[in-house]
Amino acid sequence: MIRNYLRIALRNFKRQKGFTLLNVIGLAVGLASAAFIFLFIIDEYGFDRFHPDADNIYVLGAQGKYNGMQSATVMAPGAWVQALKDEFPEVKSATQMLSPGFPASFRNSEVDRIVLSEQFFCVTPDFKDVFYFSLTHGNPATAFQDNRSVVLSETAAARLFGSQNPVGETLEIKHVFLSPDKYTPLKVTGVMKDYPQNSHIRPDYLLSMDLFAEQQSWQQNWGADYGWFNSYVRTTDQANVTSLVDEFEKMIQTHLPKEVDRFTEPFLLPLKDLHFDEELNIDGIPRADIKYLYIFACTALLVLVMAAINYTNLATARAVWRAKEIGLRKVMGGRRWQLIGQFLGESLLTSFAALLVGLLLVALLLPIFNSISDRQFTFNHLLQGQLIFVLLGTTVLVGLLAGSYPAIYLSGLRPISVLKNTRFVSGSSGLFRKGLIMLQYAVTLLLIVATGVMIQQLNFIRSSALSQKSDQMLSIRWSGVASLDKYQILKSRIQEDPQLQVVTMANHLPIQDYFGSLQHHVDFPELDEQPYEWSALFGDYDFPEAFNLELIAGRGFDRGNQADSNAYLLNESAVKALNLPIEKVLGLSLQIKPSWDESNNKKSGVVIGVVRDFPYQSFRHSISPAVINAHPDPIDQIVYVKLPAGMYQEKIANLEKIWKQVLPEDGFDHWFMSEEFESMYESETRMVNLSKTFSLLSILIASVGLFGLSSYMARRRSKEIAVRKVVGARVPGIFWLMFTTFLKLLAFACLVAVPIAWFAMKSWLEDFTYQVELGPLIFFLAILLVVLLTVASVSYETIRAAIANPVNALKQE
Repeated sequence: MIRNYLRIALRNFKRQKGFTLLNVIGLAVGLASAAFIFLFIIDEYGFDRFHPDADNIYVLGAQGKYNGMQSATVMAPGAWVQALKDEFPEVKSATQMLSPGFPASFRNSEVDRIVLSEQFFCVTPDFKDVFYFSLTHGNPATAFQDNRSVVLSETAAARLFGSQNPVGETLEIKHVFLSPDKYTPLKVTGVMKDYPQNSHIRPDYLLSMDLFAEQQSWQQNWGADYGWFNSYVRTTDQANVTSLVDEFEKMIQTHLPKEVDRFTEPFLLPLKDLHFDEELNIDGIPRADIKYLYIFACTALLVLVMAAINYTNLATARAVWRAKEIGLRKVMGGRRWQLIGQFLGESLLTSFAALLVGLLLVALLLPIFNSISDRQFTFNHLLQGQLIFVLLGTTVLVGLLAGSYPAIYLSGLRPISVLKNTRFVSGSSGLFRKGLIMLQYAVTLLLIVATGVMIQQLNFIRSSALSQKSDQMLSIRWSGVASLDKYQILKSRIQEDPQLQVVTMANHLPIQDYFGSLQHHVDFPELDEQPYEWSALFGDYDFPEAFNLELIAGRGFDRGNQADSNAYLLNESAVKALNLPIEKVLGLSLQIKPSWDESNNKKSGVVIGVVRDFPYQSFRHSISPAVINAHPDPIDQIVYVKLPAGMYQEKIANLEKIWKQVLPEDGFDHWFMSEEFESMYESETRMVNLSKTFSLLSILIASVGLFGLSSYMARRRSKEIAVRKVVGARVPGIFWLMFTTFLKLLAFACLVAVPIAWFAMKSWLEDFTYQVELGPLIFFLAILLVVLLTVASVSYETIRAAIANPVNALKQE
């Protein structure tokens, strides 16, 4: 019987090649879209799950109150890890990591090769017992025995030593905290496999914690002093984590002084949850908003629904051509359940054919998807068991759902009606098809509006004073790399090039949430008020001009005036906070010091100008009051050079050459400022890119469906069109007659889609303090685009039917 069903299905596919091709294309595009989204979701959900025993690894953090401020951090005091290992048997192992801050220069002196890297960590020997630690060269048991040892990643080893095995070789390190004035030799004891991209740490260099001398005293800190580490705990399978934390907190309190306004308590956060934690600001760790995964999953569902709608619509529409077959089979004794089985089998066969085509599309388009999603997927990722299982399940589900209504509908046709050639297409099937078309229209409108609003918001962000021309602004690492006295020499050498005149030093911009606080105590003695908590930005004299800051009152910094090193500019928000006219603000004396500084060591200065507000941090935050000083920050230092458009590689090569001449022992690390903005809005940028892609795919799927239905309608109403032509109807009139059917459905779809799209995008924009206006234009353009899509999809078959000879249609039975 199954063999017979297969023969009939293949015969029908061959007889109706056009409809079969449309169905396969629509489902293939839908399944390919779903495959990409599932691949991305699996990768995101798999963050930090590649470690052995990942379910039992926890981040040890601290939360508490200090100076009236509640805070939480993923770092823990130095004494905690050893206490957990000694006192709690459910803790199998625990380790500490320390990223000393600022990049380090690593030098292979034999070939005079220097690499500057931030991806290095000082670790305890227990690192290998907690995390994935697979060595291609070296012995894991002895990798951290020597305090002068270093383990390299495969990438770092290739960068510094080429293809040779570097174990036993000497690698030198220079770092502002570890060895500020000279290179310190290290012995390479291992080469480990690179960590995957979906890891919160991707170390290139692992050093012994003993190399960091101060950490010895820090190991005695219980929470009231200096000495905090990134700490991780691996528990037994049976461990009661809640009870463990409660008992450990009691131990901690016995080692801390009793203070009313200060307390510290531990927490254990599952490592696999770290990537999606929205409350903790973690330095440099890739973060994700889990709501975007839900949005991507819904997008995959919507695209699949649209593809399934195409199949359902075309299958029910084809009832005209399969009616007599069904009637004869019923007369010959065919049961309804047999017919349902046959039609569901055809649907599943179509789905699996579409899956093969879809997988081919995925393989071909994978490099493009990597570019859109900022991932490095390979063909091996497509062979993951999870992905294969999800795709097979999705294919079966789509086949059954798409084929269920046509199977039930077609198997229910009465044989006497179809064999007598009487009208048998029920009104309910027509209404059902119209409802599905409306749903397709609504989904397409929703995706187009969402994409348009996201593009507008990102463009708005990119139009800020800092981000304008940020793709031309090269950032060069200075803090922790070179001493400030060499800066003017480097700047003068760079400006010898007439095309490189914009050179400045300032804080690391834009300010990321995890960079640490810019807050300073600012007070104005002449106003006799309490100090303000404002942000402070430090640069050289050229900082305001380099970043196109608009001066609205007073004057800017004057390089020829030495006193201007103690001069300050205020932004508009600062002036508003003072509640004074601008003219009274100019000339005010101020005193300033970092908020964390408990001494009374304040810098004095005078206000010389006011600049227009500019976003120096994420658009998720309001622009807060800020002061700007013409003296670089003693720690946070980045050199900015504006490059001429179209000459980036040439100028970067020249800058590196100048750098090596001025700073021969220090690594050259650079990036474009636009990359910082992309990082700041990484989730939103990825969301926009994926939305654009899947909006186009939804348009393609909708076009396929509309084309198929317009073809069906033209053939179904061929005699009506012929009669109208005989009585004088013209081609435009016939086209309008067919087009208005779809136009009415679009109008009803707008009533549903527009309010949903408005509400959804209004909610999304609330994440941004500064946002575009959600006006009617974007909705009008989306509707216009769908109208044009409909015209393009239905015009060919409709016009072909309208210009056909009416005699041919009227003489058919």
